[in-house]
Amino acid sequence: MGHTREAFSLAIRQIKRGREEGRMKLQSKTAHKIAAILLAAAMLGACSGGTSSGGDASSDGADGGASGKKDIPKIYIYQNTGALNHKPEGSLPAKLEEMKQMYIDVLGIEPIAIVPPQGSAEEKLNLMLGSSDEIDTFQGNWNDYAAEGAIIPLNDLLDKYGQDIKKAWSEEAWKYMTDKDGNIWGIPRGTPAVHYPIWVRSDWMRKLNLEMPKTLEEFEAVLKAFKERDPDGNGQDDTIPMMTDLNGIKNAFLGGFTEHGNSNWFDPADQKLKPVELAPGFRDFVATMADWYQKGYIYKEAFAKFDPLELLKTNRVGTSSMWYSRITLLFPQIKHNLPEGADYEIIRGLEGPKGKLMTASPGSTAGMLITKKAKHPDAVMKFINYQYQDIPVNSLTAAFGDNWRFVGDSRFEIELINPEIEYAGEFMVSLGTATETKYAFRDPIKKMHADYLNKELENLSVAKMPVDATVIYDKQKLQENIPTLSDIDRLRTEELVKFVTGARPLEEFDRFIDQLYKAGLDDWIEEYTRQYLEQTQ
Repeated sequence: MGHTREAFSLAIRQIKRGREEGRMKLQSKTAHKIAAILLAAAMLGACSGGTSSGGDASSDGADGGASGKKDIPKIYIYQNTGALNHKPEGSLPAKLEEMKQMYIDVLGIEPIAIVPPQGSAEEKLNLMLGSSDEIDTFQGNWNDYAAEGAIIPLNDLLDKYGQDIKKAWSEEAWKYMTDKDGNIWGIPRGTPAVHYPIWVRSDWMRKLNLEMPKTLEEFEAVLKAFKERDPDGNGQDDTIPMMTDLNGIKNAFLGGFTEHGNSNWFDPADQKLKPVELAPGFRDFVATMADWYQKGYIYKEAFAKFDPLELLKTNRVGTSSMWYSRITLLFPQIKHNLPEGADYEIIRGLEGPKGKLMTASPGSTAGMLITKKAKHPDAVMKFINYQYQDIPVNSLTAAFGDNWRFVGDSRFEIELINPEIEYAGEFMVSLGTATETKYAFRDPIKKMHADYLNKELENLSVAKMPVDATVIYDKQKLQENIPTLSDIDRLRTEELVKFVTGARPLEEFDRFIDQLYKAGLDDWIEEYTRQYLEQTQ
């Protein structure tokens, strides 16, 4: 294994050197030249790659003895990880072929990327899983697919071929990939994190001589000042004190009103798990949000579809409680078009009557999964494992090819060599906090996002953790035992929006709770309680 790791690093260095010296052309016909340059690396890869009757990866062109060449296993990657977000149209064909050849030479494995159509990735995925089409690995929530028999447990594969993956992720991350019987169904994507901080225009705070708020009342005073005192200086009553959405108000503020924030809660009176709508303080939360909306503090289109980037461009947004990247990724793109000194900072330490305002997101069941019909699951695991070796080198190469370099002697700061992206990341299967927090771009546009990932995302001390954060609910059992689950979920979402926007008066809140019970809330409580107790007692 050590030899192939060394070979992989050698391959990267050779490709980078070739690019910098101008001797490598980005055409598919040069693939054989690259293979020649990497002959030693390929031979090393073949030595430790090995073969087995169980579909173990082997290297085409390696010494096959009297039997000659051996087949190179193909692995089919359904690229729905988000790796292509920065270049949805994908790689230049010649560059993609170059990357494929590198993996063949070094690993003895041929990766084939399946790029889903934009807007219908899930539909295509389900069609492929149910057909004879080749698909070996994809990103998804394992508890959506394990019960259907679409994926395989990974325990043995991880033990044999995934040691670097196992080391990269924390024990807590693996809990969310594991069922009650100890089966590991996926490779993690993330860990518990704070996704909904509250950002404020710090330059407006200075302009209006305001101090950073510490309480809910002080925060409301900031919203009022932004609404009434024309901080953008255009002489118009058009300021948007807060840009948010439904998840934004729940995850950024509910903690100030309920004991456990945006979370189910365990009622000691009858020893049952119940939804947050029944929690003491939830009605007060709804009343406060409705009051803010009526006063014009919350953006009028917050609960409809809108483009946060276009809204930020207007220089009218005072605060944001949306998903963190709506600021970290979008604001730096348009900052140069805003007045000098424009900036957003996180408001820290905000508390309400029940303590911390924010609620952290528990770990997710989303990860890289391997399908039941994969012909070479061992090759898939080996391929993924290489991207976790020598972090961040191999994961960066999977994402950017040879179009990156470290800045100086640092192994943390990187920069792209060519702004014109030629390889888009079709073979990237190691996206997640285990790799993404190990580097940062030296680029003012990307710095804000990198700083949040590395300094703020996993700082759970600033938020409340849901009561059932460690419980992996069996979605199939939920559907079976709560026949009206979709109706209950719809009511919870739609009626909250109506209350906040004033479309439904708060006086009808008790009637809303009655609606939930009539829709089958007793079944909801019984099944969620059963699964909660089963996993926590």
